[in-house]
Amino acid sequence: MTNHERRVTEAAPGIFRIRVPLPKNPLKELNAWFIRGNARTGTRNLLIDTGFNRPECEEALRSALAELGAVMEETDLFITHLHSDHCGLMKKIASRETTVYCSKADGEIINLATEAKYWHDLDDLFGAYGFPVGKKRRNIEKHPGWEFNVREPVAFTAVDEGMIICAGDYRLRCVWTPGHTPGHMCLYDEDKKILFCADHVLADITPNITIEKNMDNPLRLYLDSLRKVEQLEVSRTLTGHRNPPDALKDRIEALYKHHVDRLSEAIAILGENTMTAY
Repeated sequence: MTNHERRVTEAAPGIFRIRVPLPKNPLKELNAWFIRGNARTGTRNLLIDTGFNRPECEEALRSALAELGAVMEETDLFITHLHSDHCGLMKKIASRETTVYCSKADGEIINLATEAKYWHDLDDLFGAYGFPVGKKRRNIEKHPGWEFNVREPVAFTAVDEGMIICAGDYRLRCVWTPGHTPGHMCLYDEDKKILFCADHVLADITPNITIEKNMDNPLRLYLDSLRKVEQLEVSRTLTGHRNPPDALKDRIEALYKHHVDRLSEAIAILGENTMTAY
């Protein structure tokens, strides 16, 4: 592996990007972020997100943690949201000493999603919007959220808006940004102006906005969350996939425009007609 392709790189003092492969997935990789703890201040390591629950991801993540000299007995986990590319491995890599942080909303769904009933209910929800589900349970057959997720419930420590988590030399405030998922969480260090934004803002792809249990209008929530993050003073944006945007506020404006354009396109297609989403 060349220097350009190195699995572990330091993004800021004590903050390391771990590139976890996502085999046969168009996203290609997850950015897991490792913050080194500080024995002097008594703060533990923090690992933000994990990758799919599949051997290729586990091998890459464990290898990177070994390279960093990190052990999970001294490391806590922060799960930004419920999608399996971000949380699938948490049960396998967490130790008994590991605190696993997640929002209440997404933590509940992650645990519900360990049972087939959740995916059957999601199929029914898709069917209500016109998807031809019928007797064929497509999510159970094809969805990576079922195939590569945790297999049993997790005892989460719930986080909420404004909660502070200290890791290494960083003081991270939880910023609730629903839309991509009901309980999507960013982490923001106000002093150092660093934002871990997971999938809320991505540089060259548009975050997926889809229906989910207990989320009536995900696009409205997402746009409101963009406005919220836009108010933060950010000099470094650390994303869940690919490279960060050059300028966060410029990227947010581009995302607004994208959704306005797509909504205008949908209205033009509808005209005076009535159609299902499908």
